[in-house]
Parts: sequence; C-alpha cells; structure tokens
Amino acid sequence: MIARAIVVSVFSVCAVSASGQAPTPVVERTVTRGEVATRVSLFSNKVVAVTTRYGEEQVFARRITLPDDQYMVYLTTFEKSAQELDERPVTSQVSTSNAEVVVTLHAGLDRPRSITFSPMSAVKLPLAKIMGALDDLELHVVEASPSTEAMRVWEPQKGDRVELLNGSFATVVEVWEDGLLILEHDQTYVRESVLPGMRDQFILRVVEREP
Repeated sequence: MIARAIVVSVFSVCAVSASGQAPTPVVERTVTRGEVATRVSLFSNKVVAVTTRYGEEQVFARRITLPDDQYMVYLTTFEKSAQELDERPVTSQVSTSNAEVVVTLHAGLDRPRSITFSPMSAVKLPLAKIMGALDDLELHVVEASPSTEAMRVWEPQKGDRVELLNGSFATVVEVWEDGLLILEHDQTYVRESVLPGMRDQFILRVVEREP
C-alpha cells in the first residue's frame, strides 16, 4: 500500500491551483448502494477528494494531497490501465437494482470514458487495477490525520497560537531557519521544540495569528 498522504477536512475541489489554473480530474468513481453514494476523485493538482452522501445530505467530505512521487505512481497506473481497457472491460454484468459503480477516466485517453457496472460484476485486469488504486486512495483519505495537510501548508510565524493534539494551547515564540519551532505552552509557560517533520504529531490546528 502506498504510504498515507496529507489531509484537510473541509475543502473545495474546484479551488484554483498554484499555477493559476483550475485542477482537472484524472479519474473519478461513484459507488452507490441504496441511498448512500461515495465518490472518490483524483485531480491534476494531486488532490484526492472523497465525499459520501446519504440521500441529499452530505455526511463526509475530506481530501488529501499526494506527494509528487506518489501522485506519479497513481497517475501512471491510471494512464496505463485506461489505455489497456478494451470495449468490454466487464466480463459478467450482474443486475442489481439499488447498487451501481460509475468510473470516469480522463487520464491516458483522448476523451473521457465512463464505465458503469454493478459492484457484484466481474471485471478484467485493467479495470481491476483501476478499482484497486481507487480503493487505496479512498482508504488513505478516510484514515489520514486531519491535521497533516494544515501543517504541510502552514508557514509558521512568531506569535501564532496553536491547539495541540492533547487539547492544550501554545504560542510560537521562535521559528528557526531549519524549520524548528519553539512553542510556549499556555498556563505552564513551558517551552517545547518541534521538528519540521513532526508538527502534525503535536499540533492540531493554528488558532490565530497575533498582530
């Protein structure tokens, strides 16, 4: 399994990327079982988004941002598998009245291709690889830590107040050139150092920035 990536709870998958262009979808899958529909989407800005709806109500929404190397592994898998799909990627189409899978492929093709089948259907190897990669991505999103994405994009400054994973609060009193943070805990005033790669294991979120 490819290592977990980074995550944030609330998101907009239509956000403009750093390059100034809106991200485009690479692959999307919606699995519907009765009133529950779960959608997994991978975008060109390396964002993986998962949403779950129960009827008209959205009950889950989260995204992760893949590191460049992991994104390229997934992208290569989707592109290669999409090109290997023949006209009939589903070998046995099982009829289910209240369950359906819809996979829409954008990568590796001249134009998007949508494949609809039952969760009970047997599929050929290229589509099985696509489904396996999507399962993997969905698991990453569901299991990822809610604080990791926020810590990745955060540019700490002296005076930032943060909430820690243990429920207490602290203030950034020093930011070293190598990214080391010195936090001063509220109430106790004890100071603690946090290495750049360990921030998400200590800090849940940035509360506010002092003027």
